[in-house]
Amino acid sequence: MRYIMRLASFLSLLLLTITPGLAQESESIDVIGSGIVNRLIETFAEQGELAALDISTIGSATGIDRFCNGDIDLATAIRPMTAGEKAICGSNEVFVSELVIAHHIVAFIAYPAAPLECLSVADLEEALKPSASDQVLDWSLFDPELTDLPLTWIVPPDDRVDYLVVDSLVAGDGLRSDVMAYSDSQAAVDLVADTAGALGIVPWSQALQDNPAVTLLDFDGDDSGACGSPSAVNVEADNYEAVLSMVLIVNRDRLGDNESLMDFMRYVTDSGNASLILTAGLTPPSEATYELNAKLLTDDGTSAGAASFLVPSGLSGSVRIVGSANAASVIERVANALTQDNGSLEIVQDFAGRGNGLAALCAGEADIALLDADLTDGDLEPCTASGIATVPTALGSQATILIGNAADEHTRCLSTEQINRIWRAESAATVTHWSDVDPSFPDLDMTLFGLSLLDQTTDILLQTAGEITPPIRRDTEKDFSPLYRAAAVGNVSGALTYMDWTDYQRVLENDQANIHVVKVDAGAGCVAPAAASIDDGSYALSRQASLLIRQESLSDISAQSFLWTLFDAENWPNVEQEGFVGLAALELPGLRLELQGWFAESEAMYAAADATDESAENSETTGDEAGSG
Repeated sequence: MRYIMRLASFLSLLLLTITPGLAQESESIDVIGSGIVNRLIETFAEQGELAALDISTIGSATGIDRFCNGDIDLATAIRPMTAGEKAICGSNEVFVSELVIAHHIVAFIAYPAAPLECLSVADLEEALKPSASDQVLDWSLFDPELTDLPLTWIVPPDDRVDYLVVDSLVAGDGLRSDVMAYSDSQAAVDLVADTAGALGIVPWSQALQDNPAVTLLDFDGDDSGACGSPSAVNVEADNYEAVLSMVLIVNRDRLGDNESLMDFMRYVTDSGNASLILTAGLTPPSEATYELNAKLLTDDGTSAGAASFLVPSGLSGSVRIVGSANAASVIERVANALTQDNGSLEIVQDFAGRGNGLAALCAGEADIALLDADLTDGDLEPCTASGIATVPTALGSQATILIGNAADEHTRCLSTEQINRIWRAESAATVTHWSDVDPSFPDLDMTLFGLSLLDQTTDILLQTAGEITPPIRRDTEKDFSPLYRAAAVGNVSGALTYMDWTDYQRVLENDQANIHVVKVDAGAGCVAPAAASIDDGSYALSRQASLLIRQESLSDISAQSFLWTLFDAENWPNVEQEGFVGLAALELPGLRLELQGWFAESEAMYAAADATDESAENSETTGDEAGSG
């Protein structure tokens, strides 16, 4: 997904005029935006014999800009809206829902006996950048011993979406010139299958997945060592980067007023019509996305659109947040943003630990508890006993990433026990060579580049590497720059350092040489750090963060505003900047829709309870007055 914004600049080649559908008696639908998406939705309109589309093809960005004026039914785009675009729509009181309706997934294929299972973005760039023409001619880039195997690239023409997606992944203007271009995808697959040393770029399909005549490669889109296979599920989880996703942005007010628009949106987002997407050579969204789309279109009063809740001005009152400190910086950032604009609002942050936080929440003394581990069966017993109802929601997971010197084969994978032995405080006097960690390791000096004890990355390293340990050893070289630490490790055999996920991405983007990421074995085999393995906990050096919300607080506008701001797309980069993974930007509309449901349910529940209490008080007062008379 991170490459889609860059890809948009290439798409002017494909902005062709689209002829509107034949006029029908039903009200027409105004559409503006991406020519790529417009072609698909015109197919839907024709096959479904739906209302005529009045289409204007001017590109994603310009289309969204005009859509936010409020007089257009539908915008089409090859990316989600930016925070700035949402702000423009919001300022014009244009409430929107964004729906992903299809993916154009690019597949990388190789000849059947290829000694390659996963293609990294670094190798892709090295082999396909314009300067590689007549230079990178054999397979030695992938295997140093294959100097005699010619490298043949089979790629689509430069006006095809597949080409543009790959071009967005590779530096330079266009791809290398000495390639074989094809016009028919199946012919390209056949050619790759019959050509030793061939690599091809084709649209992905399930048929390709099941084709034994070629090797379907996984793709490592961020050089993290974590490879993802092409599929809608992996695309939507940000685990496969070679993709262009198609988005419909609907004006919620016009959706309610225009029956033809609602009929059209229901038809497009009906999984029973996925065959039209497949026929167009595209991939339908996952079942989870189909379900989300259906929720976004539900006309039940609580689904007024993912942007229908507005944080009011002049907030007052108090919100108390307690619990663990693992996401304290994220909470503080949101709190500061709200209190800066609302001087009468108080957001109290009392991070005294998970146990104290749960106790305060279950006593009715806090609104939100921040947790760093799953709830156990006994955690909520005090809440149940005191009649406190709660609602949980995930924030994401953080991780500590270990980086070793590329020449050190012994640090390719370390067990949690070995990691614990390396970094704990008492090891400073006894673990100074790698052979001290494990007799099978070389008798090589150990050089450690670390951070302070108070850093949350250190905390994750110590708390999850094994049993709780004393503070981290103090004989490490300390520097707060991840780029410096990574470079230092690359220059020193026997060196090791650690950092959070965000800093690790910076190191990858910096193309630091002579390093490798360390896999971690917690007893079930070596696991590389990746968004998916951090999110599901299979990567051991990870720690989740979640919120437990007192349900009554969900009826309070101040708590509502805090939660809405926390999970707003404009704020989400701040969360990711703190190293959190697991909740993709595409999931935020569904989460905000869920928030609105919680708000409405709690408001109704506690308004009814207040009315009952008031009625009882009035009854008692009337009785007292009658008795005194």
